[in-house]
Parts: sequence; C-alpha cells; structure tokens
Amino acid sequence: MIAAAYLARAGLDVLVVERRHILGGAAVTEEIIPGFKFSRASYLAGLLRPRIIDDLELERHGLKYLIRDPSSFTPSREEGSPSLLLGSDMEMTCASIAQFSQKDAEAYPAYEELLGKVRDVLRPLLDAPPPDPFQGHFHERKQAFQTIAQLTSGALRHRDILAQLYELLTAPASQVLD
Repeated sequence: MIAAAYLARAGLDVLVVERRHILGGAAVTEEIIPGFKFSRASYLAGLLRPRIIDDLELERHGLKYLIRDPSSFTPSREEGSPSLLLGSDMEMTCASIAQFSQKDAEAYPAYEELLGKVRDVLRPLLDAPPPDPFQGHFHERKQAFQTIAQLTSGALRHRDILAQLYELLTAPASQVLD
C-alpha cells in the first residue's frame, strides 16, 4: 500500500489488488474463533516510519494509533500454566518472565537497554538508502556522507555495545539469547 501510494503520487497509474475476502491487509482484526478477535498483523503498524506517516498525511486520512499496554500476551496451551505478559512496566514484565526463567527475568532490563542503544545507532539507516558516498550525483553523495556521519555519531555515543551490536547482527539467535 505504501509503495502504491508513492507511485501514484509520482504520477503513475497503480492498481492494488486484495487477495483475501476482507480489505485491510495487516491492519485487519478478525473473529477467527467465535467470540475471539485476532489482529492479523496490525502490531506491525508500530514499525511504520514517522516520515511515511507525514509524507502521505496518513493522520489526515484517519490513521490513529491505539497503544496497547501490555503490548504482548502469549497464553499457555495448558490450563493453569503461566502465560507471558510483556509491557512498558518493567517490574511486571520481569515478574512475568520469571515464571519461566529467573535468569532471563534478571537479564531482561539489560537486554532492553542494549536494544535501545542498538536502535539509536541504526536509526539513520531506517529513513535513507544504504549510504554509498562514491555513487550518484552531488546531492546523493552528500546524503550518504550525512548518513555515515549520523551512524558514526551513534556508534561513538554507544561504543560500549559495538561488539554486542556486531554479534546481534551476525551471530545465530541462540548465541545472542543464551
């Protein structure tokens, strides 16, 4: 949908076809089991970049975020077994994790802090093409150097996590999480 909106805005004729019987794509909430509504993937809307929201004036067209807190609930299959509840309340989240692993619950705040720093370092890559200062016209090269400068600034600000950042991006998940 985003690509179609940008292409149409650039003057191209665009046709968007919905494969399913219901319109909305990732933003659909459906009653899959009678009495229970499920979000197909609308939790991913939080990944929608602010620049896109502004560019396409999505709020003017009715976009409204409804913040969920707690943000994640994973029920157990077995009655009476613990369920996992994650949210912005660190104490509540850690208590929920501790039902499964005290070690993971104790490590979770440091893990969240690490992810915050990783986001800060990588943020310049989210709204720009991969920087290549040796290709393109002057404006594109200038933008590439600006992106590289922002990356360098973030890396220097969080130099204490650079080895962990490298590991996070290159190692198997088991190595990072264990």
